Amino acid sequence: MPEHSLFLLTVFAAAALGLYGMIELVQARRGMNALSRKLTPLHTEEARASRSAVRRLSLRLDASDYGRGWADRLQAAHIKLSPLQWLSLLTAAWLVISYLIASLLSLGFPYNLLIAYLAVNLGSKQLVKSRRQKFGEQINRQLPEICRMLSSCVRAGMSIQQGIDMVAREIKPPAGFLFQTMSRELQMGTGVGDVLERVHERFTSKDIRLMTQTILVQRQAGGNLGAALDHLARTLEERERVNREISNQTAESRYIAVTLALMPVFLVFVFNMVFKGFITPIFTLPGLILLAAVVVLMAIGFVLIQKVSRIKA
Repeated sequence: MPEHSLFLLTVFAAAALGLYGMIELVQARRGMNALSRKLTPLHTEEARASRSAVRRLSLRLDASDYGRGWADRLQAAHIKLSPLQWLSLLTAAWLVISYLIASLLSLGFPYNLLIAYLAVNLGSKQLVKSRRQKFGEQINRQLPEICRMLSSCVRAGMSIQQGIDMVAREIKPPAGFLFQTMSRELQMGTGVGDVLERVHERFTSKDIRLMTQTILVQRQAGGNLGAALDHLARTLEERERVNREISNQTAESRYIAVTLALMPVFLVFVFNMVFKGFITPIFTLPGLILLAAVVVLMAIGFVLIQKVSRIKA
């Protein structure tokens, strides 16, 4: 009997210790998972990028002058892609357009690659430019409200940095993203003057440049910054109203310019699909000379129409 009792006691102790060990193991596992979730946002970009060859390549491109130039242009156009993703997209578009040109126009190497490169290069530049202008116009519509909010902050005794933080929290996108970036740069120790200089270097909008220059001049020369921002808000609202009226009046001319520029390209594609080999004489010496003259004349006409119809207050 004593031996049987001792055996049962040993089995019970082993089971209890095993259960206790399993509970401790589960709790330790939960604690490590919670710690891992807390530490994940603290991982540096270099540590995350080192896990993948693609990310390492993206990090190297971002660190280069070429990559930083593309990053600034994409940010100014509000295109949420990294430089590597954008260049990969352009490369894929170049290959697809080369294949389509070879299939539809019966143009082989190297004409299809050259035409596709020109189309992708000009198209991407026009896309980025158009997105940058549209993004700038969206921010311009919010600038009067931003100027009044900054003016209220200054009148309340707050600094420009505190006013920028307030705008970053209260203003909706797309201007909210811009001021959130400015606020982060200020929190990292960058001076207000340097942050404002970077803003009007990144964006080509005259209204944004006017606002940043007003703040910089008033900070350096002194004066009533609140009153200056209020006056600037009224001026920007009046300019926006006049520009909207001008845009409505010149819409027809701008659409005609685009239609005239695209019509010859469309007709060439249609005739070449109906009559096989229709486009082949263009790639002879006389045809190339005639093509160059037509392209130059069309470009001049397109630019002149755009200059006449694009009026800004």
